[in-house]
Amino acid sequence: MLKFFYFSGSDLRYRKLGWRPIASFVIIPVILSAVLTLVGSRFGFDPFRLENLRTASMSRENSTLKSRLASLNGKLNDMQAYMNRLGNSDDLLRTSVDLPFIPPDQRKASIGGVAENPDYGVSSSANTLISDASKSLDALEREAKLQEGSYADIMKKYKSNQRLFGHIPAIDPIQGGGIIDGFGMRFHPILHVRIMHEGIDLDAPFGSQVHATGDGVVTYVGRRGGYGKLVEIDHGFGYTTLYAHLSKYLVREGEKVKRGQVIALSGDTGMSTGPHLHYGVEKDGVFVDPTHYFFDGRQFDSPKFYSQLAGK
Repeated sequence: MLKFFYFSGSDLRYRKLGWRPIASFVIIPVILSAVLTLVGSRFGFDPFRLENLRTASMSRENSTLKSRLASLNGKLNDMQAYMNRLGNSDDLLRTSVDLPFIPPDQRKASIGGVAENPDYGVSSSANTLISDASKSLDALEREAKLQEGSYADIMKKYKSNQRLFGHIPAIDPIQGGGIIDGFGMRFHPILHVRIMHEGIDLDAPFGSQVHATGDGVVTYVGRRGGYGKLVEIDHGFGYTTLYAHLSKYLVREGEKVKRGQVIALSGDTGMSTGPHLHYGVEKDGVFVDPTHYFFDGRQFDSPKFYSQLAGK
């Protein structure tokens, strides 16, 4: 059993403390405090000012929460400004891969309009802070999803463009071959009438190497009317090239070829006044000027350049 002692100053020794004094100094005050608290809560008065302490504590807590919410709204505004800069960069990226801009109205719709502030059951100032933060988060989420979709479109178009760039007929089929007759209406040297020249004639000594001007698949190898011996290549994306007046074929139908690959040797077969290469380009079934697709300035004219292309 628990016992309590106290030191007596009168006779200088420890004396046992009975339960009555303990009850007087400890238990009774505790009971009285509890009774006063209960009675106070029942009749609306606060003998120990506990409500004031609770109010002060909640006030400090609310002040801290408001400060943190205001800081959060500031960071959300910074994030919105960052997303706006991403939108500007997105326009540049879309231009670089030949995609149209996302219309401003569509971007604005993704952010959303101005909605009324819901009531969160708090003070007006706190309610505004919470509502602003909620709307900013919703807008950022929608804009991020729009941006994610745009980046996916850009990457898809970029990969498509990579294939397109490899397939466009963009180099001279004859290394160092000068153009001796251009694209368009001309006086035919054999028929002696003005007719459309659906390609260009390139100077090519007999047996010169003829290069594929873009990646593709050989669709025809053989003779064709005044063209004589001819090779035709389908490059996809609506592009077809033909190489005429050849002396020898070095590819077969159905074979895949790379830009720069040697596909034939030049000659003077068919309706020809001498050794040269007739080169034609069709886009979506219509003959176009092949020089419009050559690399700017035709400066890539060396054995190393052609061999690098063929080795890709």
